[in-house]
Amino acid sequence: MILEKGNKVYGIKNDYLYIIIILVITSLVFYLSMVFEYEIYIIFSVVNFLTWHTILEFISVIFAFIIFNNCYYSYKHTKRVRLLLLASTFFIVGSIDFLHTLSYEGMPFTFAQSSVEMATTYWVFARLIMAVGIFISSIIPFYKKSKFNEKSAIILNILLIFIIFHIVTYKIDVLPPLFIQGKGMTSLKIYLEYFIVALQILSIINFIKTYEKTSNTYLIILSSGLILMTFSEGLFTLYRSVYDTFNLLGHVYKVWGVYLIYHSIYKYNIDLPYKKLKEAQGKVSLYADNLEKIVNIRTEEFRKANEKLNKELDYAKVIQQSLLPPEKIIFENVVFNSKYIPCEKLSGDFYDIYEINKNNIAMYILDVTGHGVPAALLTMFSINNVKSNEKIIKRYRGLKPHKNLKNFYEEFNKLNFPEEMHIVTFFATYNKPNKVLTYCSAGMNCYPILIRRTGEYELLDKSRGFPICQLSEFFTPQYESAKVQLQEGDKIIFYTDGLTDVQKNSSIDHKKLLNILVRNSKSSGEKLNNYILKKLENSIKDFDDDITYFIMEIL
Repeated sequence: MILEKGNKVYGIKNDYLYIIIILVITSLVFYLSMVFEYEIYIIFSVVNFLTWHTILEFISVIFAFIIFNNCYYSYKHTKRVRLLLLASTFFIVGSIDFLHTLSYEGMPFTFAQSSVEMATTYWVFARLIMAVGIFISSIIPFYKKSKFNEKSAIILNILLIFIIFHIVTYKIDVLPPLFIQGKGMTSLKIYLEYFIVALQILSIINFIKTYEKTSNTYLIILSSGLILMTFSEGLFTLYRSVYDTFNLLGHVYKVWGVYLIYHSIYKYNIDLPYKKLKEAQGKVSLYADNLEKIVNIRTEEFRKANEKLNKELDYAKVIQQSLLPPEKIIFENVVFNSKYIPCEKLSGDFYDIYEINKNNIAMYILDVTGHGVPAALLTMFSINNVKSNEKIIKRYRGLKPHKNLKNFYEEFNKLNFPEEMHIVTFFATYNKPNKVLTYCSAGMNCYPILIRRTGEYELLDKSRGFPICQLSEFFTPQYESAKVQLQEGDKIIFYTDGLTDVQKNSSIDHKKLLNILVRNSKSSGEKLNNYILKKLENSIKDFDDDITYFIMEIL
């Protein structure tokens, strides 16, 4: 619904039209009954009034117990506190309204002689409990749950009903009077009615606020029922005889209001779930009827997506491997032979060999945690930090491996990499005239192996360092380089742990690698490389970790 005023446009939700219509009709009837009071005011005969009163009250009691039953069994499945509170409220209210009906003046003797005082007291108890219960339910969060046993709640409700029944039926004199014969309602009764009206208005406001957040239409119906109950209480402040027009009209409003409350709760807790279930069954039936077609469509979509992803990974693989040095590099008096075997299209291993100047060669090998795309991206970061394109920086860091790795650690910690990601690397510089290798390890878990021409070997494990990881806030590592003198015929193999990881790759273990190096100590680096590759081909079929190594041979 759209209302226009000047240049502004005001929108009213269609759901509010329902509550507006109820409010207008109820207010109009209430207003007309006040204006034409003398024309319509009647004191009915006891028989006629009791007939209508009993019918209306029994209808109200039936709706109250249906609401109780609905909320009680819904609570058993959902454990929502609001449902338990509403179940208890309407169980008590339905029971007390039943006692109110039996005790109305003019009704036959049941537990005690019926009277106006007894019926009025029952009425006020029921309305107070209902107003308080609904108000509390309006402020309880919708999804708040409880482990309270529903059967225990019923026992407590029955106990409360029995206490009220005993006091009102047999000890009513201990309660202040609410109605005095010949005078009408007392001030206390009227004030209690106003208090009930106030609680119901607050409940309406709370439910409408919840509707604004959730757009739950059934809250509008519930609020409409409370509006009718509010006007009903207003009418019960006006009657002068328990058999007059205002009293009867108040009961009509009450039954109408309870029906709307029942309608909203029934629709939300029973009708709506069944509708959703039916819709879900329809969708399942539709999917079942078209399952093969849907599977074929989805399979084709997955195939295309996978094909696209594989093309992108192939392209990324080309880019990453293009950054690697050639498998064989020859410098003056030193030769490098290498092999790079990723277990996936993208690898977390990387190495590089490059000249710092005419007298010095830099080399490094690194291993990022994991493999695949995340590890490959981290290798790109590593390349830019380990090897600088600036000649001065390249020379300064290259000649001092520990300075290079310390800078690498600091730069890594400036960025917000995941805490579980880390890098281990080994950086070395070879001085060709002096044949001295200066090196530093940053947590490398497999030290390079130096094999002398004589067959003796040693591990390059004399340096000091720490893995590249996110710990700068708690720890400042120390990096120290070490040196080793090389001779003609010496060879060094630099490698990542995938080469000797027999658990992941079923490859050659560290002991076998040493035996291979010792037996081939007099062979060239190229022959040694071919021998290792042959061993790998014989031992590895499927592998779960990247394998990277390069062999440095002094000529």
